[in-house]
Amino acid sequence: METQSRKPSMLVVDDEAGIRDVLAEAFKDKFTVSAVSNGAKAIELLDARRFDVVITDLKMPEKDGIAVLRAARASAFDSPVIMLTAYGTIETAVEAMRLGARDFIAKPFKLKEIELKVEKIVGGARPQKPAAGTPDSRRMVGDSAQTRSLLKMIQKIGPSRSSVLITGPSGTGKELVARAIHDSSPRKDLPFVALNCAALAPGVLESELFGHERGAFTGADRQRIGRFERAHTGTLFLDEVGEIDPNIQTKLLRVLQEGEFERVGGVMPIKVDVRIVAATNRDLREAILAGTFREDFYYRLNVFSLNVEPLRNRADDIPALIDHFLNRFSREQGKDVLSVEDDVLSFFMRYPWPGNVRELENVLERAVVLAEGDSITRAEIPPEMFFRQEEPEPATPAGVAAGIPEAASLAQRTDQLESQMIAAALERFHWNKTKAADHLGLKRTTLQYKIRKYGLE
Repeated sequence: METQSRKPSMLVVDDEAGIRDVLAEAFKDKFTVSAVSNGAKAIELLDARRFDVVITDLKMPEKDGIAVLRAARASAFDSPVIMLTAYGTIETAVEAMRLGARDFIAKPFKLKEIELKVEKIVGGARPQKPAAGTPDSRRMVGDSAQTRSLLKMIQKIGPSRSSVLITGPSGTGKELVARAIHDSSPRKDLPFVALNCAALAPGVLESELFGHERGAFTGADRQRIGRFERAHTGTLFLDEVGEIDPNIQTKLLRVLQEGEFERVGGVMPIKVDVRIVAATNRDLREAILAGTFREDFYYRLNVFSLNVEPLRNRADDIPALIDHFLNRFSREQGKDVLSVEDDVLSFFMRYPWPGNVRELENVLERAVVLAEGDSITRAEIPPEMFFRQEEPEPATPAGVAAGIPEAASLAQRTDQLESQMIAAALERFHWNKTKAADHLGLKRTTLQYKIRKYGLE
């Protein structure tokens, strides 16, 4: 008997009946839509099940959209949220994005705008069977010495139980590193639970981490388990760990040392088996000196330390990232954008990328939407970028940074061999870059870059 694909689910929350009706009607063919008129009912539903997307009004009586967002993020199901906001409340909507909303849309909205946002989150409302192995959106991409060195280190420390501290600027992909650690460990088929510690006030953060008992505080009308219990036997990723209040650091230290905690308002210790992976864009040693970060907690977290370099320091990753994002956004937009023009690639290699990989991702998403052909031109690049152009800082080979001259020598020999292979392929196919790239197993953008890198023009 053939089974039918499950329709994705949508929760619409708005106190205006007209908006609920419009959205329910617009999405009824592709989604199983639940529409409710208040935040309290929405929170009940979010506690009970996962929705593929939640569309909620920001301003509602009693439980508002922020309360719905917090419930969605606190729930074990972590449903993605789009916030609807009236003009004049954009600042609050931006705050909602900081707290974890996927997107926001100003009222009055155009239905097509919402459809595009939903498509971006759900993938066009087409249920897809997960591919074998690591999902594409969770895969680390790059060809630089730094990234190769980082991946080798992940493979070494992944199978252990030890805590890991990931450092690096915002937008460099620290959560991808955390997921790669989890996926290379014996816990890979067990829960991976992430929490942005900077998005929550200390009292809320404590409840998020450890859960709470009924009656523990005003509004605690039911027991709720925290992230530690949800991550039991798996991995808990604490993003922006440098923002955690010192009092909560003390409680986290106990979990790291003894593997137990109490829920807020509880007295019974709860045992958990959780591996901690933390990330920060702050210098925690400076925070220790300033008295805002506990030294003993730092050393318990920092059994292994991995640093993710800014993109400007690992420009060799850019061609592979371009290919990765073009492939992804072409699928999402129903286009076939294969590469970037030579002058665009040259510009990208010189641009400092202050927003790191996240900025490159956003630029390419915009470019694919605007592209009229199969290649990205300068016309699709935000014009303000051209006023920031500067040469990237030279990258230090991973082996040299680690004090291993042999590794640098090996990298040089590898580059020499690769250069010879590319030159031979180009000669064989009479400088047809598409055929040469296919023969070498490279994307055309990557081949374009390596031709310039090795001076083969």
